[in-house]
Amino acid sequence: MIAEGNRLDRFMVDEEEIDEMINSNYVINEIDLSNLFDLNKNPISFMDDHTEHIPEYGSMIYTVWDSDDKFIYVGVGGVGKRKDPRSRINQHRNGGRSGDQFCVYIQDYFIIPDLLRKNHPKIKKGSLDKMTKDYIQKHLSYRFIIIKDIKRKELINVEEKIKRGVFGFSPPVLNGVPDSW
Repeated sequence: MIAEGNRLDRFMVDEEEIDEMINSNYVINEIDLSNLFDLNKNPISFMDDHTEHIPEYGSMIYTVWDSDDKFIYVGVGGVGKRKDPRSRINQHRNGGRSGDQFCVYIQDYFIIPDLLRKNHPKIKKGSLDKMTKDYIQKHLSYRFIIIKDIKRKELINVEEKIKRGVFGFSPPVLNGVPDSW
């Protein structure tokens, strides 16, 4: 990997900044992230209709949890021109690998190892996506916050900080930094 000047520096978090994040009551860049990590509040199942929970407009940051309340993923949505936060969760809950890194991670980390353990017979066209969808909807849930006015770069910066582990939580299993696998 080639480090290009300050390009990677923007994702670096020094010890003082980590201490500040941990001692700041779930706040990064003046954004209250407590709803993302409050284990006393039930997360939303990917099986549930996301339109009942997520508003139609705004940028979103979300955390994904397994059935044992293990933090496995952090992501953002609503960063395009339309600022549609629902589309990202809908994409995840449908289980399709095409264009969705989260679903690729779910297949690589959960589905394929399980198939190999079971010495699964030949996979049919579309069956991996269906298995991924079923797994996501049966075993995973999410917490989110909507931020109405935030620049894409600032939202990505907050996501990158969470990927390194914050508030006493380890980095997320699937997309944490350094690589958690």
